[in-house]
Amino acid sequence: MEKIKIFLVDDEAIILKGLETTYSWDKMGAVVVGTSRNPRKAVDEILEKRPDIVITDIRMKQMTGLDLIQEVNGRAEKKCLWIVISAYRDFEYAQKACELGAFTYLLKPIEDSKLEEAVQSAAKTIRQNRKSRKILQDYEHFIENNKKVFENYMVGKFSGDQIDEEELQEALERFGGKNRDAFFYRAVCMDFVRVFDEKNRQSVTQEEIAGFLEHNLGEAYQYFYFQNESGYRIMILSASREEYLVLPVLEREMELLKQKFSLELRYGISGTGRGIKGLKEAYVQAVENLEQADGKKRDMTELDQIRSHARTYISQAVSYVQEHLDDEFLSVGMAAREVHLNPVYFGRLFGQSMQRSFKQYLLEERIRLAKKLLKTTDDSITEICEKVGIPNPSYFTQQFKKHAGCLPTEYRKKMYEEK
Repeated sequence: MEKIKIFLVDDEAIILKGLETTYSWDKMGAVVVGTSRNPRKAVDEILEKRPDIVITDIRMKQMTGLDLIQEVNGRAEKKCLWIVISAYRDFEYAQKACELGAFTYLLKPIEDSKLEEAVQSAAKTIRQNRKSRKILQDYEHFIENNKKVFENYMVGKFSGDQIDEEELQEALERFGGKNRDAFFYRAVCMDFVRVFDEKNRQSVTQEEIAGFLEHNLGEAYQYFYFQNESGYRIMILSASREEYLVLPVLEREMELLKQKFSLELRYGISGTGRGIKGLKEAYVQAVENLEQADGKKRDMTELDQIRSHARTYISQAVSYVQEHLDDEFLSVGMAAREVHLNPVYFGRLFGQSMQRSFKQYLLEERIRLAKKLLKTTDDSITEICEKVGIPNPSYFTQQFKKHAGCLPTEYRKKMYEEK
């Protein structure tokens, strides 16, 4: 495994030497690639050596740790993770460092276990990011080399309502390799009642519509566009990250499409699917959503039954979330498995029932618990981060301020003053 590269900055020689020689960097899977007592000179050295992690003191004579972070981040092509060291009296500086993107902070005197824990946590984040970048590169390579073959295959397999999942899996294995399940899909099913350009009195071609959507949506997506036996235009959007497939963005593009070409357009958009099963479900779901939007209503008794079942599922999921808020990997998929539902369907059901997405709800509950712990315990910010499932203090501070309107320390102080 490639070692994590570390750079150390402190203007006190004895502390700098201690950081370099006291700790078993090799056992942590790390190597010190440079040290500096002068933060101004450290800027160029960091830019040259491109370390993964920089550990720096917050108060130094030539330049503060905050200025060092800003200077390097403003110039570096490759971003590094920052671990800042501060005395208790400089705690506000440490908070500001986290706002600037520092990964975490350590208070003096430094406990060996705390430093090792911080380095290993940062290293884990770095390796996860490397893995994500590798998946993205594989995805781009897959699209570039196989787009036309895959598109032709999909046109054939999705031309009717029956999909041979085994054949599709074999094709994805050939074209996508081992990372095929890393890609996300959303399908759009369109029915043009009138495809006519009023201004030029000319019909609008399928290629023009596809070109308009591709231009507007940008490079985050890959597209597979075809027409099925029912006459519906189907667009499969593929992306390496789920957040690229945001529903409001796609709905906005459908409305712009109607305006651009003076179309009487009906459409259905699927939820987000992942991998082979998700691709199939996205297609079927988009067609179903279009047909439901076309006025096909369910029997009211059936709807009441569905709502009753939905309430039961959501109640079970909420209880599961409350019991696992400290799990940083808690996800919509885990909650869906707990209630034995498909993740895409569960996510949609949860959003309809709770009036917000699962991700929003989870973050709100974590912040709510953090407020309670800040008010009722003397736990450190780092300990609270662990208990609410947001182990990165920088991200926790950012989200807490966004939701509560103040920093965690400010909130705790305010609560104490109100007692």
